[in-house]
Amino acid sequence: MAEVELPQQEVKLFSRWSFEDVQVNDISLADYLAVNPTKHATYLPHTAGRYSAKRFRKAQCPIVERLTNSLMMHGRNNGKKIMAVRIVKHAMEIIHLLTDANPIQVIVDAIINSGPREDATRIGSAGAVRRQAVDISPLRRVNQAIYLLTTGARESAFRNIKTIAECLADELINAAKGSSNSYAIKKKDEIERVNDISLADYLAVNPTKHATYLPHTAGRYSAKRFRKAQCPIVERLTNSLMMHGRNNGKKIMAVRIVKHAMEIIHLLTDANPIQVIVDAIINSGPREDATRIGSAGAVRRQAVDISPLRRVNQAIYLLTTGARESAFRNIKTIAECLADELINAAKGSSNSYAIKKKDEIERVAKANR
Repeated sequence: MAEVELPQQEVKLFSRWSFEDVQVNDISLADYLAVNPTKHATYLPHTAGRYSAKRFRKAQCPIVERLTNSLMMHGRNNGKKIMAVRIVKHAMEIIHLLTDANPIQVIVDAIINSGPREDATRIGSAGAVRRQAVDISPLRRVNQAIYLLTTGARESAFRNIKTIAECLADELINAAKGSSNSYAIKKKDEIERVNDISLADYLAVNPTKHATYLPHTAGRYSAKRFRKAQCPIVERLTNSLMMHGRNNGKKIMAVRIVKHAMEIIHLLTDANPIQVIVDAIINSGPREDATRIGSAGAVRRQAVDISPLRRVNQAIYLLTTGARESAFRNIKTIAECLADELINAAKGSSNSYAIKKKDEIERVAKANR
């Protein structure tokens, strides 16, 4: 009697959710989000694999199982895998009811949106420690995202009428949308903002080294590469106002404009104008840009990270250009326009020319990533 071959049954998570249509929209994370239907499809988020036995092997652990394992954090939850699986199953059912989407896809999108791209690390030892911006590897981005998502769900469920499953579902849905209601998204933005500490070496405002009575030190900052990073930041802003031939060398006029602008800032905000200038520069410097790669007819655009020094250069250029353009054929003086530009940029307002240009540069870079 001939053997009859039965059609192979598709493996679905909890016998409900398919891995077939799950897409990883961030190509850099594709190798670290284990959702391949042929390799990583499971009926339950429990494979009993020894993923910690070898370095980097946890990248092969199904992503829903990694989320489940992360719920077992803190001593009292260690080893309670059945409880963690039940929470994840309940959360996925809630996600499907609220969004009518595949919950596995929502989890993948939430992890992609929640993983910070850059951080600041400490370099040096003893008294010579400084913060330096670093890019985060794809595996660490996934690790951080899972940690932030489960931490956010745990914190929101504490002393709350909602169950941990409901809080996890809300956290995943908000993170998948990129909403600031998500704990993970807020923490990710905070981590990337802390990276601005890496600009400390390029914003020369140290009271012992860079304090001056006037923004004019007559230093030969262009004589050596990167030496301009030691130029007091207010002087760099002043020098940038002398752009275009007709303004070259008019340092006294530029100093007068900056002085008047700082007085206006103090009147309007009652804050230290130097702090406003520093905040404006931090907010206005784009983090990534698109560069041209190739030659002749084979030219393509490629997203690149921007160095801290270039971020400061770009920010100063955008701030002064915005002030100059708004003062053109305007009843306001250049000092008033510069003050408005700095205040808006320090707040991160889209009324600022520099903020709008920064967003435009980063949008182009993101499209070419």
